[in-house]
Amino acid sequence: MTKQLTIRPAAVGKVEANVYLNQTAKGYYDKSAKRRQMLIVLPGSMFTDKHAGGWIPDNLDVLTREGYLEKKANGYLVLKPVCGSPSGTAAAILGKDGPGKPSGFLLWTFPDGRTIAEAGEKPK
Repeated sequence: MTKQLTIRPAAVGKVEANVYLNQTAKGYYDKSAKRRQMLIVLPGSMFTDKHAGGWIPDNLDVLTREGYLEKKANGYLVLKPVCGSPSGTAAAILGKDGPGKPSGFLLWTFPDGRTIAEAGEKPK
């Protein structure tokens, strides 16, 4: 049995970016989706390849083999949309997992600069 991926292929039609993480990634945030599907990372985004271990490297390897990501010199380029929780996607993009992993609700920002949490869009 294959372990369920934390970041996985997204079954989504055409969506426009409505959130951003640094200059590295663009995504589509949907507050009403299931938590592990709230954040769709869109093509053109980059995941770092600087990971200390844990679930992220294995997850990125699977997505690369399946054609969703392409390994580049400076990380992984997103070719097809992938989804996950706001925090899981932020951890994979930034290379930070485990204790002190980032809160995606505090890192992903809307075009006006407000984070998901600041905009009141974090689910209760």
